[in-house]
Amino acid sequence: MTTSFYNGVIGLKSFQNGIDIWGDNISNVNTVGYKENIPEFSTLFAQTLETNAVSSDIGMGSKLSSTAMDTSQGSLIKTDNPFDLALEGKGWFGILKNNQTFYSRTGSFTRDANGNLVNDNGGYLLVANANNLIPTQDGYIVDRNIDTTNLTQTRPLSKISLPNNVILPALATKNVKIVTNLNDSNQITYTKPASTNSYFSALYNKDGENMNIRDYDDFVYNVGEKSNYSNGVLSREVCINNDFKDGKEVNIDFSVSGVDIKLNLPDGSTKEEIRDALYNYLQTPDISTKLQKANIKYEKTTNGISFSTTDNDLKLISNSSFTKSSEAKVLVYKNNPINNNEFATVNDLISQMQSVLNDVYPGMSKVYLEDNGQITVSNLSNDTIDTRILKASNTNEEFFNNLYNAANTIIARTSAKSSEFLSNSQSFGGVIYDTNGNKNTLSVTFTKKEVLNDSIIWKGKINISDNEGNLISSQTQDFTFNSVGNLVSSNTVKISSPQNITLTLNLTSYQKDQNAPTYTFEQDGMEEGYLKNYEITENGEIKGIFSNNQTVTFGQIPIFHFQNNQGLESMGDSLFKQTDNSNQAFLYQNNNTYIPGAKVLSSTLEDSNVNFTQAMTELIVTQKAFSSAAKAVTTSDEMIKRAIDMKQG
Repeated sequence: MTTSFYNGVIGLKSFQNGIDIWGDNISNVNTVGYKENIPEFSTLFAQTLETNAVSSDIGMGSKLSSTAMDTSQGSLIKTDNPFDLALEGKGWFGILKNNQTFYSRTGSFTRDANGNLVNDNGGYLLVANANNLIPTQDGYIVDRNIDTTNLTQTRPLSKISLPNNVILPALATKNVKIVTNLNDSNQITYTKPASTNSYFSALYNKDGENMNIRDYDDFVYNVGEKSNYSNGVLSREVCINNDFKDGKEVNIDFSVSGVDIKLNLPDGSTKEEIRDALYNYLQTPDISTKLQKANIKYEKTTNGISFSTTDNDLKLISNSSFTKSSEAKVLVYKNNPINNNEFATVNDLISQMQSVLNDVYPGMSKVYLEDNGQITVSNLSNDTIDTRILKASNTNEEFFNNLYNAANTIIARTSAKSSEFLSNSQSFGGVIYDTNGNKNTLSVTFTKKEVLNDSIIWKGKINISDNEGNLISSQTQDFTFNSVGNLVSSNTVKISSPQNITLTLNLTSYQKDQNAPTYTFEQDGMEEGYLKNYEITENGEIKGIFSNNQTVTFGQIPIFHFQNNQGLESMGDSLFKQTDNSNQAFLYQNNNTYIPGAKVLSSTLEDSNVNFTQAMTELIVTQKAFSSAAKAVTTSDEMIKRAIDMKQG
């Protein structure tokens, strides 16, 4: 009877503990981060009855042996506070309170007056703090020199302050990278007028069509009386007429390619007499030798004397009214001019044309390049200037047609103009930043410079301008591509103003229909930014988002783990303390790389994981057990009283 009485009392005590635990669970059904506790009971020591047949135990009651913590995930609740945090997965936040470290699943944090992240009970969230905020009179600036990678391995854990007034300093551009293709199609729209330094091998006509001018393309520039060109021979016929008697001798005074021809004939000589006399004069040893050295041949014609040469220049300069001056010169395109009749650039050709005009019409003309790319021959005199262009041995039709109208009969004070000569010009660039964070513009204009037998050269002009368009610096560099459009020269440019910048150009020079790379512009500078807001990533990084679209990491929230979560000691307020049974808190790592082990969800809270239905059911069951234990006590008490009464009776 005493055993049953004792069992009943012990049962009351055990079931009271169970009621307390399930009641506590029910009271925390809405407590953020709360983990349900489950009471676990065990039997006390037993009295053993021995018989010959069996051994039997008489139970001596039960006791509350432990409360098991249910560490299962609670439901997740979205909030408007970015510092409300929930762990999706296993792990614990570290909380610093009263200089002690505690652990919790409750992530309802706010910023206190100093910007520190604290929970509802004033505990500080433990963070691997980058300590990259420098206080100033006006707030804080970010120290860019602090490495914020792998913070949990390199920075001590502490509380963190997240102020509002934070400035991210400007960063001067040091490196710029441009990836693009320079369109080298035969038909282009990226055009600008040619300059005097333009090589004709790289020029296009007014319709943007490549003229494909190459070495040895040529034409004849004829000024004055008409000359002829056939099979490599330049010729000019000096026509002779009858001389009318006027009391003056026939004065013959001219030079052919520098050989002077001078003689006088009687007044009134016939054209046959003049022709024969001139022909005989040309045959004199002195004159014949000079003409031979000058590579000049001559012959009688029906109308006079024809002079010819296989050289590239036939010049006849008249010093009398007997004949008119003329010069015919074969002008040859050569990328690297050597001979005096060769040209490479627009300026070379203008000089050649001006020289021929000056020989025949001294001081009467000017040849120049218009702003729109036209070569213009201007007649400055009150007389007429005769110019013409003839086809030569290797005349380039496109070039010939483009230049043709620059040669004409130019009346007094007028001009003759070619069609436009155009360059293939393409510009690329973007915004960069100086040391003060001001926006500048870096632009690179590529102009097709010249075409060689096995390569193409583009001239790159690199300009840096301020935000108002004022030029800060300018420099040029040539870029050479092979015949299939791949860059073979250096692809880097060093810029020293307004700061040291390395410009890397990944270039190709393909026709438009080839697989050209997509244009990109990259640079590593940025303007000054002010803090807009904070965000916390899934791996626990605390980042600041700035107005210049940059993000900066200020710290990382470590996720702690334990060998035995059940060994943690509850300290109230959803805080737990490590014990010998739980072992020390640790972080997951692999090759010195931190692994969170759980996701950190911002603007989210983890609700209590109490199963209300289960808790109520267990509470009712435990209450019934408590009532039964009470009945056992009263029954035992009655039995004891009756036994006493029986003894007394």
